Amino acid sequence: MPCLTPIFDDPDKEAVHKETLFPNELQPLTEGSSALHAKKILILITEDWFAVSHFLPLIETLVATNSEVVVATRCSGRAKEIESLGAKVIPFDFRRSSLNPLEQVGTIRNLGKLITSQEPDVIHVIAMQPMVLASMAARLTVRKPFMMHLTGLGFLGISSGAAARLIRPAAMAALNGILSRPNSWLIAENPDDHKFLVDNGVAVGDRVTIVPGAGIDENDFPPYKPRVGTPLTAAFVGRMIRSKGVEVLVDAARLVKEHGQDLAISLYGRSDVDNPEAIPEQRLRAWQAEGLVTWHGHVSDVAGIWKASDICVLPSTSREGMPRSVLEAAASQRPLIVTDVPGSRHFVRDGVEGLVVSPNNAKALADALVRLIQDTDLRIAMGDAARARLVAGFTVKHVKNGILDAYAGLDASVDQQ
Repeated sequence: MPCLTPIFDDPDKEAVHKETLFPNELQPLTEGSSALHAKKILILITEDWFAVSHFLPLIETLVATNSEVVVATRCSGRAKEIESLGAKVIPFDFRRSSLNPLEQVGTIRNLGKLITSQEPDVIHVIAMQPMVLASMAARLTVRKPFMMHLTGLGFLGISSGAAARLIRPAAMAALNGILSRPNSWLIAENPDDHKFLVDNGVAVGDRVTIVPGAGIDENDFPPYKPRVGTPLTAAFVGRMIRSKGVEVLVDAARLVKEHGQDLAISLYGRSDVDNPEAIPEQRLRAWQAEGLVTWHGHVSDVAGIWKASDICVLPSTSREGMPRSVLEAAASQRPLIVTDVPGSRHFVRDGVEGLVVSPNNAKALADALVRLIQDTDLRIAMGDAARARLVAGFTVKHVKNGILDAYAGLDASVDQQ
């Protein structure tokens, strides 16, 4: 069985599930341990802001094991925040605007040179595109151990377009070339993503750990009491891309408005111009001018967003890893509306922490919004349940344990070669 970090349905069941956290008699490493085989870990991640927003706990955990940690990423001014943890940052451009590996021959070649020059003991690759490119680059290097860290399937995994269909078989073959090796390990954020790889011919076997996303420090997102005396606000936090369901949310906003309900819908996040699914700024501003939503762009104070909001909505039209915005809202004791897609449905249970609706269904989304608008007691109960579920199995502590467990598993696999 895969090495699963437990996701508890009930906090009282924690003791029952703990035995599944470290199977096969693997003992978790601890921060500050010198038992980790990897004396030098090279982390490959597309953007420094992505590392800061999601993966500081990962970097902090690996640094604390007395390993030298080097982060190769495109730098946009956030490197010092990474270096403050004790890691070294070196610039590397993954050219995210190009998704075709055939157009990234230069990137693959440069990755090979980077790996060779750094001489890491383990290469830790985060997200689908870098995973595919690093797998291809690995053919140019010695057989280093790999930790493949899947944060969702990205364009290659979710698109049904001709380009994705053409590239996907080669991408999966490249991943299989690495993940079928005994000196590799997979970290995934939900079991469906692991299954997708297996179903597409990636023979990872049982060398996998499921971690609950990037982890949330519940102290950074204190529970907020329900707001009173103000019109309700539903907030979306994420990139302004089609697969996040922003267009569906706008259509739902029209239906809610037609229903005569008083609801403000706020969008928080940047327009990701390097993503082929990006929603142009002019379209976002047109929706705002129509009075359907308010687009705030990128906002650093996410806890402040949930303090000023009543409902979290993430209407993804395709797969998620483990959506951070949902976890942050849950920590803040806000009810959740999500779609029935991998990742989101692994946290939100319909009718408990929130409502789960079918993707690409503006009417179902509007109905869910209206239901929570009209039922104050339900909003409060779901917010309470969301906070309890977050604390029981989706915190930074749970993620750090999962990361250490994955490295313990990789060490054991290398020892058996």
